[in-house]
Amino acid sequence: MPPKAKKTLPWTESHKKNFSWLFNTYIKTHPDANKETFIDIDKRSLMTFIDTYEAWGDGSKEAQLFMVARYLHNKNPSDKYSSRYSNKGHEYMMKNRNKEDDNQLDDKELNSYRSHEFFEALIDDIDISTFTTTEERMKYLLLNMLVYQPPLRTSFYSSAKIIKTKKENDKETNFVSINRRGSLKVSYIVNKDKASNYKIYKMNKNLSSIVVEDKKLAELINESYNKYPREYLFIGNKGNKVSDGTLLTWLKDITGIDGLNFDIMRSSYITWFYQNNKTFGQKTKLAKQMRHSAETAARNYNKIFDISPEVIQNQNTELLLKLKALEEQLQECQIKNKSVEEDSKLFKKRRSDIIYRINKGTKPKESTLKIYKITQDQETNVYK
Repeated sequence: MPPKAKKTLPWTESHKKNFSWLFNTYIKTHPDANKETFIDIDKRSLMTFIDTYEAWGDGSKEAQLFMVARYLHNKNPSDKYSSRYSNKGHEYMMKNRNKEDDNQLDDKELNSYRSHEFFEALIDDIDISTFTTTEERMKYLLLNMLVYQPPLRTSFYSSAKIIKTKKENDKETNFVSINRRGSLKVSYIVNKDKASNYKIYKMNKNLSSIVVEDKKLAELINESYNKYPREYLFIGNKGNKVSDGTLLTWLKDITGIDGLNFDIMRSSYITWFYQNNKTFGQKTKLAKQMRHSAETAARNYNKIFDISPEVIQNQNTELLLKLKALEEQLQECQIKNKSVEEDSKLFKKRRSDIIYRINKGTKPKESTLKIYKITQDQETNVYK
């Protein structure tokens, strides 16, 4: 009787994304590669490519190696290269697990990690009155949602639709619910994500609803929807739904940090939260808001620094000062450009809108006052 053939293993959405990611990276240096055959043809050399690709951290390399192992196994369960890739992936897995056990930052995280306080200061320093496109406002909204609310995984933000009533919740799609009956209440509704099949979330469906507790963030989300009524939470300049990759690009653009990603934002938030909230109950609540376990948060995201917090804070301050200097240079250029535009209808409309908001209580930035030549009457305190 012949030996029983090995079964093929699941080829998930995660495998598909990693497959496309690997090909899109590989083709930059191997332009003749074909997406349908590149793993089969280059399996002898592809491991070295993954192992030595400097732009990827150890976690990315682990995921890619296991993906290739799964691909080769499903093509031919007896392929010896499937085992080789699996073994190499296991080496990276153990290496990464040791780092996680020690709560160490890997090299990629060290270069891109910033404290929670850094991102708060960055938001405070952004002058939203200078925004001219939908995309700029979407970037700003994204950053606020990752700083003032426990961050979820990327897929939530790219897939979420906006609803205003409970009846619109189909129990399958991800949503942001904006309830304006009485006091404003904004909630995330997570019906589909990596944690959907975890026992705790399958048994307790109430955990799929996450209240946005920061009032300013709730108001920002509501204002964003009022200004741009739309189906999806995030849209591009043409009103189109955006991808995970676009959101990642937006995050890098608005922060100016090339290696920043959503995992680092989650890590930054958790590290800050753990420093300020010590009880197990608080940490458990946070874990449920972020759709993982408290153990996962402590092991994978809460980071211990090899250098002192004072040094990291100094680095953050130094970066903010550099950013401030660049913004001042930009503002000077804007002032010069605006002087040419002063007679335009758009300039006058923006100036009028800004004066209205300031006189209603919005705190103005000096740069905005300069750009639009707005002054305050010393007797009446009215801006004009």
